[in-house]
Amino acid sequence: MPQAQRIAQKPHLLKIIPSLGNSIIIKGDEIVWNNPWHFHPEIELLYCIKARGTNFIGNNISAIEEGEILLFGKNLPHTRQRDKEFYRQYPNESIQTIVVQFKECFLGQDFFQVKEFSHIKQLLDKAQQGIKLTGSLKDEISEKLVHLTKLSETSAILELLSILNIIAHSEEYIFLNPLSYLKEVNDKDSRKINTIYSYTAQHFKDAVSLPVVADLINLTPSAFCRYFKTRTRKSYFDYLSEVRISYACELLMENNLDISEICFSSGFNSLSNFHKLFKRIVKSTPSEYREKGNKKVSGALTVKR
Repeated sequence: MPQAQRIAQKPHLLKIIPSLGNSIIIKGDEIVWNNPWHFHPEIELLYCIKARGTNFIGNNISAIEEGEILLFGKNLPHTRQRDKEFYRQYPNESIQTIVVQFKECFLGQDFFQVKEFSHIKQLLDKAQQGIKLTGSLKDEISEKLVHLTKLSETSAILELLSILNIIAHSEEYIFLNPLSYLKEVNDKDSRKINTIYSYTAQHFKDAVSLPVVADLINLTPSAFCRYFKTRTRKSYFDYLSEVRISYACELLMENNLDISEICFSSGFNSLSNFHKLFKRIVKSTPSEYREKGNKKVSGALTVKR
């Protein structure tokens, strides 16, 4: 088996086991060093208090933001990768996250089917695209999630319902994936695409070979190019460029590397090509992006599609 195939695993089903007698899980997440590409039937509400790295959620790639709150629907493939260079340089820096996980049926098979909770059911369905909270909603929910960790089991469930109710009645959130991502990819295709995403997440800083990537799903390079374009509506190298530019945006916000260093640290081997692709994808130059980020620290990468 080629080395690439041994490295790039299928997104695996993560078995989540709640504490005895509990129907929801409330925990922290330190983002393990080799956090696997995975999915699970549990819905996940995630509050990032402190972390540096990159989110891979479905086909969305973005820098991890301190203070971000994300809602993942059931079986949405995702992973969070810590910024390994930063945490090796600063090993005492901690990662702080609150994660709440629960199955849609944790209160009974038909609980969210009744009229009084149908709006929450609609929210959980929408969350299969991945949801990111914004504005005052994010501030309100962050306080409630911190409070949630201090409650007894019954009170925590009631507070979780309150949180879901507030989000469901709000419009202060954005979707991380187009609706077509989940509807157009069947289980077999999903495994193939996610194998490619997983390999790319691990190797985007390297010189990526099209034959090696195609071999991950047992296709010739030409067949792979057609397959990837049909499923994602973009070429594989367009996708790889987006991953690299996303990481470059993360480095730009650190403001301690010059642009040429960021170019080569992000997997590019040509400064002129880096500038051209950055302008095309982000709609600004690297310098403009850094300047805008310095003026608005909370500014986050949104890849223009």
